[in-house]
Amino acid sequence: MVCRLLVAVTAAAANPTQVVFDTDRLLSYIQSENQEAPLMLFDDSAGEFDARLNQANREYLNGNKSLLTQIQSRLAAASISWRLAGSSKRLLVVPERREAYAALFEQYCRQAVAQALAATQLPDPYVAIATLREPPTPQANGSGGVTAYVVHNIADEYIEEYLFFDRQNDRTRIKIQLSNRVFTGRIGSYTSRLTFGEQSQIEFVHEPYTLWQNSAKNPINVLVAPVEETLHIGLRPATETAIRQVLRQAPPETIEAVQQVVDEWMAVEEAMVGGLVARLMPEIFARLLKGPLQHEMAAALAQREVHAQYRYLPQGVRVVGELGVRPAIELYIAEPARFQRMVQPAEVAASL
Repeated sequence: MVCRLLVAVTAAAANPTQVVFDTDRLLSYIQSENQEAPLMLFDDSAGEFDARLNQANREYLNGNKSLLTQIQSRLAAASISWRLAGSSKRLLVVPERREAYAALFEQYCRQAVAQALAATQLPDPYVAIATLREPPTPQANGSGGVTAYVVHNIADEYIEEYLFFDRQNDRTRIKIQLSNRVFTGRIGSYTSRLTFGEQSQIEFVHEPYTLWQNSAKNPINVLVAPVEETLHIGLRPATETAIRQVLRQAPPETIEAVQQVVDEWMAVEEAMVGGLVARLMPEIFARLLKGPLQHEMAAALAQREVHAQYRYLPQGVRVVGELGVRPAIELYIAEPARFQRMVQPAEVAASL
């Protein structure tokens, strides 16, 4: 990554001297008022289509009779037609402007990641861990590693442009832009994308960054994110190997079928990562923070179980607890399908 964009560029591999952090100070920063501005464009994906939000936009247009009447009047048309002209998704962030918090949280992230890497023996994936100041340039990451950007808040924005025209004469047109923006609430984010190349060759494209949000109602999620996302990055190659094998053995006929395979394996990966987090974080908290947070950690994991992507989380916590950190990682890397069977309820495993 381009170092000038960052407050600091010391990677986790530097293994800094261990520091014990003031827990109350960290929690006070994390739980302070959540800011939704100023927004910075982080990434713009032109041409991306979201079927759910597209349907919501179409329902809005069909139901907004006054808007349609105004457009029809401006076009001086007896009747009008409209069509989607383009769509895009934008990733927006609110930068962290408090220098004292930026420095404190960066230091905590590096320490937590260093502890996790030492315990798991996974390779350090990071070029840098730092607070984002400016949008990264396309050529920002030439090393092949990952940069962890710390930001205050994260939002997704989906934009569609519609063209309205006279059904009898489409030379005169009116363009309407609809925007859906939502602050996601996701504390950590690391993305890899599955693509099909020539002759149905399966490939995975990895983003050269991970985003860590430093604000949340539940501060445990913020304190866990650096470790959790590091584990996702380290274990993702094994997950991708498993997905590739499933798709090759039984080539899917629809995009929906592909998505089902991906969703299943992301749930398995979440079970593995959640199990490791449950084992690692109490010790990391004990080393880095003043005051135990075991109860809060267990409660935070339990809250996730209502979401489909965490449907195997309790089993993952159990399996990793029984195997131990390193044996569980070695199993997942060598035989991800075996780990999958171990975390699935019997009735689910029998149906696959």
